[in-house]
Amino acid sequence: MTTDLARRATTAEEEADHLLVLYDSDAGKIMNVLHGQFTNLTGRAQVLLQLAGLTITVTGFSGASIARSGPMAAWLVVSGLVVVLVAASLSMGGILRIRWMTQVAPTTLRASMIYAIRMRDRKTRVFGRSLALLIVGLALYIGSVAILLVTNVPH
Repeated sequence: MTTDLARRATTAEEEADHLLVLYDSDAGKIMNVLHGQFTNLTGRAQVLLQLAGLTITVTGFSGASIARSGPMAAWLVVSGLVVVLVAASLSMGGILRIRWMTQVAPTTLRASMIYAIRMRDRKTRVFGRSLALLIVGLALYIGSVAILLVTNVPH
């Protein structure tokens, strides 16, 4: 089925069929496209982990000061850190965990592509959840810093 309107493929099978037509069934070109997508996901997961690491490091220096500014600030900084750690753990376990495409049992190019596309889609969903959790964790953390700053304003 062809159409002049661009749209997102609705299934892994449809995407695989599109790639087969687009790249004239050239396995190398198709797998390079998919490899690039996995590389993109890995890079984004690493940025997420860097932000989580930075948050944890800064808390090591300022966490006690934040906690001393009141119980609400203490709860916010602790809950923010917990949520950031969950985001980082999810990213490490769901995106950065290695699964080799060469471990796929011998099959057709199309079946291998569908497997890779589904794996990419799962990792993409995990990235979305990790990113959402990181944003929530950072927001909680920033809330605790805001309390620290507001409570230490000279009168």
